[in-house]
Amino acid sequence: MMSRGKGFTLIEILIAVMLTGMLTTLALAPVVITVRRVVETQEEYSDMSALTRTMSFIERDLASAMRFSPNTITVVDHEALGGNDDDTLMIMSTAPTVQGLPAGTVVYKIEEGGIMHRNIIAGLYRWMFPGKIPNVIKIDTLNGEDAQLVLPGVNEFSVEVPKGANEEDRQKEYKGKVPAGLYIKIGRRDNDLQAAQATYAQQNSNEAKANELERIIVFP
Repeated sequence: MMSRGKGFTLIEILIAVMLTGMLTTLALAPVVITVRRVVETQEEYSDMSALTRTMSFIERDLASAMRFSPNTITVVDHEALGGNDDDTLMIMSTAPTVQGLPAGTVVYKIEEGGIMHRNIIAGLYRWMFPGKIPNVIKIDTLNGEDAQLVLPGVNEFSVEVPKGANEEDRQKEYKGKVPAGLYIKIGRRDNDLQAAQATYAQQNSNEAKANELERIIVFP
């Protein structure tokens, strides 16, 4: 008489399913880590590319600075909430002539918007004042609605003038002719954070480094 074959119990089936799941997880873990790193690298590259393009945009305006003016470059030192620099850079430049306007002053400054300007996106803005010199421009009256948004999400803009051979010897306020160079730093908040939480004091050093670019622009 032929005996009936022994089947699998419920416990044995559950154990087999659990082991299969563990093996699948172990096999896919390196793939998940690799994909995540690729995404992070793309985001970092995107941020650095935007910062680099913005810096090049500023460099073009500086290259058009009117050297014969006694007050070509003006740097006003400010500090925003959270300790970040919120400086103002004013350049007496021929840049407006590209748009068929008289030479005048180009201004770079962060605009945060606010209750009275809810339609303004926080970021670095560029104003043009054809036919005007920096001395007549009132910084406190600048309005982002009258300016060009250069890069959204910027929460730090620092401009300093070198004073000597030592790199740390910098001047935060300046008004006069074209200097030997400028130290310019642009910081951009992490796109994954809410605006209210996006301060570099709350981010670790890797995040701050990935979203910050400093460059010295030397005038020939």
